[in-house]
Amino acid sequence: KRYPEASPFVLMRHFFGTFGSWRWPRPVRLVKVVYSPPTGVMPLPVWNPKSNPRDWTHLMPILTPAYPSMNSSYNVGQPQLRRIMDELNEACRILQGISRGECTWANLFQGSDFFKQHRHYLQVCVLACGK
Repeated sequence: KRYPEASPFVLMRHFFGTFGSWRWPRPVRLVKVVYSPPTGVMPLPVWNPKSNPRDWTHLMPILTPAYPSMNSSYNVGQPQLRRIMDELNEACRILQGISRGECTWANLFQGSDFFKQHRHYLQVCVLACGK
């Protein structure tokens, strides 16, 4: 909605630039947090660092837009935040290089050496059957 005529390149540059320089733990949200339930919905806990000390400790709050607002990234710790920020900033640097003709799209989409950098990791696969 904010940039309806923007090219994919401009949108990507804006995304990575915005979140690469985001002032965490300022929350990311798509809509204003609603603290009262809609009619017919029972009251539920809503993410609120002023009233919930646990919410205050979140390093990278990304809030869900529907009631009740919750932090979708509550389990991000300092190492994960640092890694995410490094990757966002690297993507931003590459996109700036593309705009100056110093990098190519291949640089942005090249594989990661994640498994060489980290001895231990956890892979989670979730399968579901639905109608």
